[in-house]
Amino acid sequence: MSGALDGRSIVVTGASRGIGTGIARRVLDAGASVLGVARSDPPEELGRHSRFRHLIADLSASPPEQVVGAALAQFGRVDGLVNNAGIQFYANCWEQDDAELDDMLRVNLTTPFLLSQAFCRHWVDASEPGVVVNICSIESSVGWSPPGQAGYAVTKGGLLGLTRAMALDVAPHGIRVVAIGPGIIETEMSSTEPEYLQRIPLANRPGTPDEIGDSAVFLLSDGASYITGEILYTDGGYLLP
Repeated sequence: MSGALDGRSIVVTGASRGIGTGIARRVLDAGASVLGVARSDPPEELGRHSRFRHLIADLSASPPEQVVGAALAQFGRVDGLVNNAGIQFYANCWEQDDAELDDMLRVNLTTPFLLSQAFCRHWVDASEPGVVVNICSIESSVGWSPPGQAGYAVTKGGLLGLTRAMALDVAPHGIRVVAIGPGIIETEMSSTEPEYLQRIPLANRPGTPDEIGDSAVFLLSDGASYITGEILYTDGGYLLP
């Protein structure tokens, strides 16, 4: 998809590892400039790229306008936001720690809401189009094994609801809001035990962060110009059975 995002600038949260790094890498490959936002330094491969900039910030504690301002200061414009940063704590629903639940809700749901709000406000005020891509999960729609993910599922289900409702609000302004639902992906947050991989029809293998990045490039590009309020499940067919 080389050239699909030429001349654009995209903000990717949680870009310092896992899916976020894969998204940033593929968006750069597609020709865009990227502002990666995370609580830690980016991997070296991103840090040395001429079109990559990095902002170290705790998004759950920082004003969302700071991220919009940083992107404008670096690139002079901002065309898209990818809400990828997220956390997960495993616990049976009757044992979920209140503080852990609050943290997941704040990082996985409240922060994307506020950040998307700030970006959409900028685009509406500037009379410019824009795209928000929310990284949801297959758990936005189904329960998933292993158990102990009720709190995480709440946040990802809410993020899908936000995608659809916000898409309606901003569509008259030419702004699109879409989502990706990753399945089992090779990151530190996913379980890649053989028993779970056997349920994946497409080669019984986990996906890669770059494959989620390819989905993000498509949704950010003009090739998806007539798509809004939808979720693209990138799961190797996990949801088919």
